[in-house]
Amino acid sequence: MGIIEGIAIKGLTTLTTTLVKKFVELGWNNVAKEFEQTFNKDDLIAFCKACDEYVNIRTLYSSQKDVFIDDVYVPLFMTPIENKKNEYEISNLSFYNEGITSIIGKAGQGKSTFLRKMMINELKSGGTIPIFFELKYIKSDTPLLSQLTEWFERHNLKASEKTLNRLFKEGHIKLFLDGFDEIHPKLHDDALSKIKDISRSYPKTTVIVTTRPDTLITTEPFISNFIVKDLTTNNVRQLFMNISNKDEEQTEEAMQQIEEYPHIKEITKTPILAILLFITYRAWSKIPDNLSDFYKKIFITLLTHHDSLKPGKKIDRGIDIPLNDHQIEDIFGIFCFMTFSEDMSAFSIREASELMEKALETECYDYVNPDNLVDIIKKCTGILCSDGYDVLTFSHKSLQEYYTATYIKEQSIHDKRNFYKSVKCSEQERKYGAVLNFLKAVDTTHYTTYYYIPCFKEMFKTDNVKPKLTQEVICQGVKNLANTVSVPFTISKEMESSKDLDPKKHSIGVRLEAKENTSTYFYMQLMQAVIIGLIQSNIYFDFVDENIDLIKQRTEINEEYEISLNSLLTKIPEEDSQKFYNFLEGAVEEFFSKEYEYLIARLKKKKQPSLLNKVFKNKNKKEIIT
Repeated sequence: MGIIEGIAIKGLTTLTTTLVKKFVELGWNNVAKEFEQTFNKDDLIAFCKACDEYVNIRTLYSSQKDVFIDDVYVPLFMTPIENKKNEYEISNLSFYNEGITSIIGKAGQGKSTFLRKMMINELKSGGTIPIFFELKYIKSDTPLLSQLTEWFERHNLKASEKTLNRLFKEGHIKLFLDGFDEIHPKLHDDALSKIKDISRSYPKTTVIVTTRPDTLITTEPFISNFIVKDLTTNNVRQLFMNISNKDEEQTEEAMQQIEEYPHIKEITKTPILAILLFITYRAWSKIPDNLSDFYKKIFITLLTHHDSLKPGKKIDRGIDIPLNDHQIEDIFGIFCFMTFSEDMSAFSIREASELMEKALETECYDYVNPDNLVDIIKKCTGILCSDGYDVLTFSHKSLQEYYTATYIKEQSIHDKRNFYKSVKCSEQERKYGAVLNFLKAVDTTHYTTYYYIPCFKEMFKTDNVKPKLTQEVICQGVKNLANTVSVPFTISKEMESSKDLDPKKHSIGVRLEAKENTSTYFYMQLMQAVIIGLIQSNIYFDFVDENIDLIKQRTEINEEYEISLNSLLTKIPEEDSQKFYNFLEGAVEEFFSKEYEYLIARLKKKKQPSLLNKVFKNKNKKEIIT
């Protein structure tokens, strides 16, 4: 018996029996007959077996065999973006919310695991039939309902679109959509439109989407946004216990060392980095004392830890590769850059070998067998792992992004300058956002010079970059933001005033009207602050009350009433407008001040003459005197 079958078949059987009875009572005899034939017990068992793929996962510490998600799951909390005092933990929660819910989490924060756990809960409860659809596979040329029908067929349930249409309309399906950020940026608008169409067509259906921060879906109106909270110290301890097979001594030693290094403690806030940190600790018997050292050790640690050998000792991998570990790491960085730039998160073994061959040729290692190198990285690091027959994928997208960043870091100043200039636009920033975040850590000087400062000057309308953010510059930035953001309004015909707006069901959104060749780096980080400011100040609701008839007229012809933020602020009392501006100025100070001052101060230090320059300058002076 499969895992899902054991925990879900009873609930699903009960649900289908109830639905057949309901359809008969409604006089939908043909629907009841088709549904009974499609969702019979044998097919439901086959469906459960097919769904095992979502609950048996590969991890960095178990790359060669599946582990059941409940055996490694660490409780995660999410909180509504407009009210962070409320927390939801989904270990035993069957989450229900009409419309679209967006779960926002950083790279490696466990969004997919979170969603898979939700799916298990739904299967256990037998309340609805869950669909777990990975958005990286969404097709732009096919309606989403048709793609979901295909999903059922792949999972051994041959339901017609008509049957699915009935189930969606009655709210008997719960739709889990994983990884909006994994869709190609050019397809974001189309994918969002498809998701919204499904939600509009089937308002009783709960649609839950996971995404990284600052994607298109996070700023869309009428979508409920929840943020995944960072791991707590207890979460990290529990995660370490899972990794170490309940080794309390090893876990406590690692936790004690983490407490000694606050900067390292910061990185244990996401499961992926906490896991990598523990693997590093097991291999080196020491927690790295800074972030840079940690990142540098990741690959070598993963390459060696499966063999349980101490660092420095030659590893017998059973495959002849005439490269040392650091050379393998360099080649892998090239491989990651090539796959990332081509939007390849998964590839056939043949494609992997061809890409690895090109990477080897780039470094003049064309005498090395690429098949062997792919095999080593797969078996010894777990960064590449099998995902079905003849398919390889990255165990986590953030690892591909990190090694892409390390490759870029090693390029010439000329090439890096061109790269930073080329990605300073909204479309490329969507794609390379996480890579840029890693470059901020590993290539700080050039990142600051060629990317951060030009973006800053553009957003804050200034030519001067001073050691600290001045109030004048902050004000200029906020005014520019207000001119670049618009606020859409849509309400139902029945509403008499904003008092009829249920904040739990009515999520406010904003739109960024930036030009294609403009950076959105600073703008996107302030979007949520704009939304919170509009809610807390009541500006949004007051505007609805004063313009409700006009907004209704637009709604009746399926249009939104949209107004620029700047225009909105001119239509309210000056005192309220100033309070809103003050709130945004505080957000700019909170979000950017610390980062800005650190990067500018570090750049100033780096611009001083290098030690090499000083030594040879002094030597030349002595020779002239002699």
